[in-house]
Parts: sequence; C-alpha cells; structure tokens
Amino acid sequence: MEIAFLQHADGNRTRLDRPVSLGRSSASDIPLSDTECSRRHALLNPQAGGEVWVVDLGSTNGTYLNGRRLSRPTRLADGDRLALGKCEFTFRGPATKPARTAAEPGVTQMVTLPVIKSERAWLLLADIEGFTPFSQQHPPEEVSRRVGGWLAACSGVFADHKNDIQTFLGDGFLAYFPIKAVPPAKFFALLASLRTLQGDTSHLPFRLVVHYSDITLGGGAGGGIESVLGPGVNYLFRMEKVAGAAKARVAATKDALEGWPAPKPAARALPATALKGFEGEHVLYALA
Repeated sequence: MEIAFLQHADGNRTRLDRPVSLGRSSASDIPLSDTECSRRHALLNPQAGGEVWVVDLGSTNGTYLNGRRLSRPTRLADGDRLALGKCEFTFRGPATKPARTAAEPGVTQMVTLPVIKSERAWLLLADIEGFTPFSQQHPPEEVSRRVGGWLAACSGVFADHKNDIQTFLGDGFLAYFPIKAVPPAKFFALLASLRTLQGDTSHLPFRLVVHYSDITLGGGAGGGIESVLGPGVNYLFRMEKVAGAAKARVAATKDALEGWPAPKPAARALPATALKGFEGEHVLYALA
C-alpha cells in the first residue's frame, strides 16, 4: 500500500507511516520555528487502511485545513493544505474522496485487510459528552482549543503509561490493549489515570466505556499500522450509545466486569436493552 507523506514548503517530505507531531518543541517530529505555533501544536495520526487524521492539540492559534480552522480530528484527503502559523504543508496520500465529517458516533469503519492475528483484549472508548450542542453554541476557535486541549491531556496520560491512542474519532478515541502485549495491571493503571482526568473541570467532560473481548488485528498502511476489527468493536460502540443515553460517565460491559481483576468496582446495572446486530438483550453497568 502506498505510504502517505507530508510535503513541506521547501519540497522536503515526511513519511506518515507512524504518528508525527508538529510544534515548537525540539521533541516534535517536525519542529516549527514560527512563534505563532504552540510547543505541542498538532498530530498527524496514520490509521489502518491508509487513512491519516490531523489532530489539533489545543494550540493557541489553531491548525487550518484548506483555510478553515479545525475544531475536531479530521481525516485528510490527497492534496489537502495544512497551515500552522506561517508554516504550510501539503498532504499527499492515496487518492480518496474527501471525508470532511468526523466518524459517525456508533459506527466503526471497516476495511478489507489481511488478517494478522486474533487476540483477547481490553477495549476502551472515550467520547466527549454533549459535543454536538457544545460545538453549536461556541465559536470554532473555542471548540478547537477545548477539544485539542482535551485530546492533548488524554494523549499525555497514554504517554505517561508508555502507550498510544490508536484511533482518533471526531469527538473521542478508541484504544485496545491485547493482554499478551499489555498486562492488565498496566491497562487498569491507565484507566485510573483517565478517570482522574475526568475530575479535572478545566477539560471537556467525557465518557469512558470498557469492554473485554476477542479482537482481530488486520494489517493496514505501511509501517505495521494495524486495525482492530471484530464484533467486539461494534458491540463497544453500540454500548457507548447506551451509556450516553443513561448519562453514565464510566461504564463497563458484562464481559468487562467478569474479566475485571479483584477488587471489582462497585457497579449499577442499567436496564437491559436490545442492540442492533446482536441477539437478545444486553446489560451495561455504570461504575461508581
């Protein structure tokens, strides 16, 4: 599969076969000298199937895509122009139709990929609460700053725990933790840190939903990027809708609670509900 790249104004290119950070920090993959740029300004996140998403990390002056300020993570299309302060870049990737809207909540984008392996894993879905009304009631600059600041804080939690967010969504993210690669204790330590972040009122309120199931990891774009597939992923997205309707800030599926190591958290069963694509009724648990 063709690997996407970012073309600089001077003609240089940066391959996008892994997450690439941009900012004034010397630790950035692409250091920017412009004083209008923030130290941690933006992130380019390749995902399976050749997609690349641009994420503003709460920068002061914003990240602009084709002249418009970003307010949420957005998928890039071949030829898109990015501007960070006075620094300009052009995205080059497989020719695809532009996808200007964020991933539809509750829908997982599936692509046909060669199967690598199937594993048991913890799945974590994070979603900003009330994002649609918030984005409608505030100017784009405020939406961009708040969403970017929240994503930067969450990314910092993952970095502190030596892990990465694999899939950015328009108003949240999906992460998976195969038990053969990530000991459960490390996952639950990360989850605890995210729950602590939920109490920080300087950030947008967000919901966490946990599931435990088999997943299939498929090969995607260059650099070994994988995509998590399988019914368990769809199930998690369906259950997030249930959590949202019940206004549960932290929720776990029955499978997650059964696999949860002792001591298990206090949990309240929500009313059983039918889920599209899954037989019978299913119970989600709100955690204290």
